[in-house]
Amino acid sequence: MRSIQAALAALAGLALLSFATPAAATAPIVLTGEVTDQVGAVTGQEDQIEDAIADLKADTGIGLFVAYIEDFGGYRPQEWADTTAVDSGLGTDDLLLVIATGERRYTWSVAAGFPLTDSQLNEVASGRIAPELADEDWAGAAIGAAEGYKAAATGGSASGSSSAIVWVLVLLALAAVVILVVVWRRRRTAKAVGAPSAAKQRKLSTEELNTEANRLLVETDDAIRTSEQELGFAEAEFGADQTAAFAAALAAARAGLGDSFKLRQELDDDVPETEPQRREMLAAVIDKLVKANKGLDDKAAGFERLRDLGRRAPEAAAAVRERGAALAPKLVAAREAIGALQGRYAASAVATVRDFPATAEDRLRFAGERLAEAEGAVAAEERGRAAVQVRAAEEATAQAEQAVDAVLRRSEELDAAAARLPALLDESDADAAEAERLAAGARTGPETAAKAARLREVAAEIRAAEGPVDPLESVAALERASAELDRELAALRDAVQNAQRAHEQLDRVLMSAQSTTAAVEDYVNTNRGAVGPQARTRLNEAKQELSQALALREADPVQALERGHRADELANAASAAAQRDVQGYLAPSNPNKGGPAGGSNAGAILGGILLGGMLGGGGRSSGGFGGGYSGGSGRRRGGAGSFGGGATRGRRGGGGRF
Repeated sequence: MRSIQAALAALAGLALLSFATPAAATAPIVLTGEVTDQVGAVTGQEDQIEDAIADLKADTGIGLFVAYIEDFGGYRPQEWADTTAVDSGLGTDDLLLVIATGERRYTWSVAAGFPLTDSQLNEVASGRIAPELADEDWAGAAIGAAEGYKAAATGGSASGSSSAIVWVLVLLALAAVVILVVVWRRRRTAKAVGAPSAAKQRKLSTEELNTEANRLLVETDDAIRTSEQELGFAEAEFGADQTAAFAAALAAARAGLGDSFKLRQELDDDVPETEPQRREMLAAVIDKLVKANKGLDDKAAGFERLRDLGRRAPEAAAAVRERGAALAPKLVAAREAIGALQGRYAASAVATVRDFPATAEDRLRFAGERLAEAEGAVAAEERGRAAVQVRAAEEATAQAEQAVDAVLRRSEELDAAAARLPALLDESDADAAEAERLAAGARTGPETAAKAARLREVAAEIRAAEGPVDPLESVAALERASAELDRELAALRDAVQNAQRAHEQLDRVLMSAQSTTAAVEDYVNTNRGAVGPQARTRLNEAKQELSQALALREADPVQALERGHRADELANAASAAAQRDVQGYLAPSNPNKGGPAGGSNAGAILGGILLGGMLGGGGRSSGGFGGGYSGGSGRRRGGAGSFGGGATRGRRGGGGRF
């Protein structure tokens, strides 16, 4: 009867947990080994537990980690366990069991791809864990868990009690009724979690639907960025033929994301939509993003098999170390370049890359720590943990490379723009004079003369500026004023003159647009843990406009010029929005920027390499890349990313009271 009573207690605990409300959370821990005992619950019995865990590992490949704590400190048990598992680098085949002896609660956490089903895990809990906990046999609960998981994985009885099966089934049925009542009561006021179905969407307010679309935009954009990096690693190692299917899945997901960004841009523009139109467009955004994520998730398992980082961790770690070492001289050059740029140009010219040398240094430090952890995991034959650590080191090193390259590229672009600026100023004077001549006596003369005066004014402001200027912004300002003038002159010139004029301007406009877009892309990618949907939407539209401008370059230079100007405007808007998001995230007043859970990994969290649980405000994530987005301060939760969509690396769990 002891197992039946324990099962009832566990099931009742599940029902009670449905009513739990989030409270101020204390930071989860980083596990110190297979047994982490903070309360002295199993002092002197660690060897027995570790022997049972070793047997489980040897026979099934499943790793078991047990943590004994006093209580969850107001943090929701499942969130505490999920975050601890992620921050400790547990792999797909690892399970974390957490026992709060003082609070008399327990919970477990596994990755979405863990080999045992929820039904098997619940059977072990009711038959092997809860009975021992009810008797305060703390070591017995861990040993029973190891034996139960082993039995479940090898086809035996997970519960260890055949006489209690009927009673357990009855209790399960009763608990199901209780939970159904709870769900029915809460559905009337609960906010949708994850990607809501069409039926749920109809029950959401337009504002809630908008929030959901923004959350999925950020999550999907992050998933695609990470998948792109992972695919790059795989292509370099295995070749394009072996990775073609993953490249196709990524291209399809990218297309879906692009369509979603386009709809988001339309929703954000100055043309108002009716309420039904807005809801229809938001629903379309959600639908496209769900499909984009699913397409990646469907290929994630195959990608993991291809890379098999757990088996190949030593070779992969050596390759990452080599890449990091090769960055040392470039990092020195990047620091020197920033110093030189700050002396030559205005602060705005280096705003997006100013902190990149420090960013690169931080990512390399983080990568070194992860590689050290990976080596320890390899030595302990913990393949899953080794893979997680190597993957995080790879992404951190890739971000360091991107940051350093961005500084050096920006330096070249600024110097090139500065070299061209004097000639462009003289050209602007000549253009203004020509416009004034053509406008004399013409019907549209006053308007043309006004635009010519504006071009002269912009040129004069640049010449009269005190101190260094931003040459790229100066070139862009001249080109914008020149474009306004050209629109007035269009009626005064024939088509040939217009095309010739557009050709003359196009290269400069495209240079500015390409430089700004690339700089924002680097900034968003290395700070994606804080950048929200507005900046990402503007950036995506800038890239689309730039792509169209390049495609029309020869066939229709006038139209290409218009798109080039639009791309530059959108890229600058994206830059401003992204910098606001990051500044808001790093502000001392923001309680979600890291704290105890971030620690020395704050840079990796900002870069989206680690998605710390504390930064989500306790919000549960349905996938490895995210929970809700909350305007640049709240963040998503999960582990180091891999190829796949938002649902691939979600976590499962359970537990209750005893």
